[in-house]
Amino acid sequence: MIVAAATVALTGCTPSIAGGPNLAQYNSVTATYFAGGYAPSRLAAYHSAGDFDKKALRNSIVLSAMGSIDVEYARFASQLTQESQGVPFVATLASLSLSGAGTLAAAKATKTALAAVDTGVKGAHAAYDKSILSEKTIQFLQKQMRANRNRVRSSIIDKLPLDTTAYPLELALMDVNEYASAGTVTAGLIGIDEQTSQVLALTEATRTEVVYPYSADDASALINSYIDRNPDAPQTLKNWLARHNIARLTDFLNDARFAAARRQFVREYGLRLPAS
Repeated sequence: MIVAAATVALTGCTPSIAGGPNLAQYNSVTATYFAGGYAPSRLAAYHSAGDFDKKALRNSIVLSAMGSIDVEYARFASQLTQESQGVPFVATLASLSLSGAGTLAAAKATKTALAAVDTGVKGAHAAYDKSILSEKTIQFLQKQMRANRNRVRSSIIDKLPLDTTAYPLELALMDVNEYASAGTVTAGLIGIDEQTSQVLALTEATRTEVVYPYSADDASALINSYIDRNPDAPQTLKNWLARHNIARLTDFLNDARFAAARRQFVREYGLRLPAS
């Protein structure tokens, strides 16, 4: 009972669990304001407005709709964060603690007691690991959803200076719908999948399939000496390698394929072994 009560208290009062200050009143006012901005009467007024007023009205409707979406998204993101924070772990830990306490109370030998403690510790560790995994997964989703929303938001705002012929309200509302969809878990998962697919394709295209023998030579020694003595050498080499389409300095210094390139660099920079 004590642990359960502590769990309830922790989930209700801890600032990190709450996620931030109570903005219920502010959100209520802004939600009402934004909702009025794209009310049916304003949508109907758009079609009878003059060209100048039409553009201003379209922008007001679009921004109000986006603001309304932002209010709801902030509430959703806060709930998602709370879900990922200590609540699942605390609840699991409380359950394990109660089970462990019951076992200890019933134990008649030290060996049994120690076994119960060990089981409780291992169980708590497993719960912690699962909680961290869940929290990190949700963090990745939130980052991707924010990236999705930022992309669509920027696209919409970039179009607002256009007149209503080029960017009519109907098209703008389609973009607003996309903006709303961008902040969903589904869109987050799709974005993560697209990114990982792109990274996989890149690594598959650039991975090394052949192992080349280590083949440093006198030119390698000269270049290494040049790097040690000259503070500007790393940047100079980086620029030179980029101009000659050589990806890695390590390969350049040690790979037999780049022996001719090493000799070319030595000639161009007039490198000589330092006097002993």
